[in-house]
This record gives sequence, structure tokens and C-alpha cells, in this order.
Amino acid sequence: MLRIFALLIVALIAVTPAALADATIYLVRHAEKASDGTRDPNLTDEGQARAAWIAEFLADKGVTKIYSTDYKRTRQTAAPAAEHAGVEISLYDPRALEAFAEQLKKETGVILVTGHSNTTPELVGHLVGEPLGELTEDQYDRIYIVTISAGGTASYRLTYSEPRTP
Repeated sequence: MLRIFALLIVALIAVTPAALADATIYLVRHAEKASDGTRDPNLTDEGQARAAWIAEFLADKGVTKIYSTDYKRTRQTAAPAAEHAGVEISLYDPRALEAFAEQLKKETGVILVTGHSNTTPELVGHLVGEPLGELTEDQYDRIYIVTISAGGTASYRLTYSEPRTP
């Protein structure tokens, strides 16, 4: 009887929402960028601190894959998390978000995606089938967490990095 009870407990633990998820995708806009007049600026000191915060936030999540657009600010936002997780940053095309969303839906594991104020919410919308509005130019703290279940159902929740922005 005790053995049956133990097996039942193990079975219930195995069927938690996290266990049913094929993928958990953390999507962030790049951190604060310098205003240097170029199309491809570096992160500011504040942006580098936010990138380090994001890496620390993800440190115990088991990140298995990281995607970034091919801009310094997005790669620099992803770099601390990539270093901590020991994974390389793969590039994606922000002009092909629908196709990228379909690719992400087929992946498993814990994934970080760094993008932009207009592309990050749009990508979340493609993943969950619900349009989201763009971020404003001064919003850097949103972390969208998309969970895709084994059955393909996607949902998201929103959390925030520090320091908070408007």
C-alpha cells in the first residue's frame, strides 16, 4: 500500500504544469542603448547592468538556447545569460517573425529571445495567437514568459526586470 501511495505521489509530481511544458520562452527587449547617432549602438552602463540582471534572473532556469537579432544591443543583452548558461547566441531575422514563431513552437527547453520594442511583443503575439501592443522607447523592463505545452497550447505571463521603467 505504501508503495502504491509513493508511486501516486511521483505520478502527480510528474504531471505539474512545468512538466507538461515543451518549451518555456523568455522574451525581452534589448536593454538600454547608447544614443550615439548610429543604427547599431552599444548598451549603456545601465543597459549592461540590466543584461547582467536578466542573466542572474535566468541563472537557475536551465537555459538551453538563446536567440538574438544581429544588433550589438540585442547581442550584448543576451551575452551575460549565454556566458552563464554556456550556450552560443543564435541569430534570427526580426523581419520574419511569423516563421521564427513557428520555429520556436517546435523547440523544447528553456529559451531566451532578445529583440526590440516593436518585435518582441509582436513575436509573443505570434506565439500565443493574441496581438500585443508595442513597447514605448523608454520601456526596457518587460519579460514575457511564454509557455508552450506538450499539446502545443501557448500562454504567456509578464514579469519585470530591475530597475523598473515606465
